Amino acid sequence: MNRTLSDPKKAYVMWGLLAVNVLIFFILEAVGDSENGYFMFRHGAMLTSAVSEDHEYWRFFTAMFLHFGADHIFNNMLVLFAIGTFLENGIGHGRLAAIYLLSGLGANITSHLINVQNGDEILSAGASGAVFGLMGAMIFAGLFARDLTGALSPIQIIVMLGLSLYHGVSEAVDDAAHLSGLAYGFLLALVLLKLFPPKERLREAYYGYPYGGDGLS
Repeated sequence: MNRTLSDPKKAYVMWGLLAVNVLIFFILEAVGDSENGYFMFRHGAMLTSAVSEDHEYWRFFTAMFLHFGADHIFNNMLVLFAIGTFLENGIGHGRLAAIYLLSGLGANITSHLINVQNGDEILSAGASGAVFGLMGAMIFAGLFARDLTGALSPIQIIVMLGLSLYHGVSEAVDDAAHLSGLAYGFLLALVLLKLFPPKERLREAYYGYPYGGDGLS
């Protein structure tokens, strides 16, 4: 197998997602204050009553690209870069994008439903659910799809665990979004890699030889 799994130059989707998040952050900082709750609500952050009573379901999506302050976006983008680069080169651009977006949406919806059940009025935003979805996908790939991502070295595992712990303790944690995002990412990787295997895996199964290309498209 001749693939450079950590080549950032080929992680087009990761760079695109990172750029969109950072661009939106700087635009909002230029016109207001990303740490002001009302300002962030006006620009798409997720508020429990706005979704459940006013049916502003679009906030499930917009909240994924908003961050409360520089520390918040730095933490999320750091993990997106570290995990997204490796994962995208292994499973492909489309699968990375699907796992990121669907995990983020699923995490926001799950968090909202729990807040409604608990009667909590919460204002939330951030890419944490999507980022934890990538972590879940990486866990699945490391366990069940090593032919695509390769075996993780002890150092890589330690780095991933360190990033996860750093991410968790360095911001106000939405446990429901994080844990559900992790679970959605794991399940989405199962569907996308096992039920709909990449063409390289199908080629190997049919012809009986391993793929030796330089990455999935």
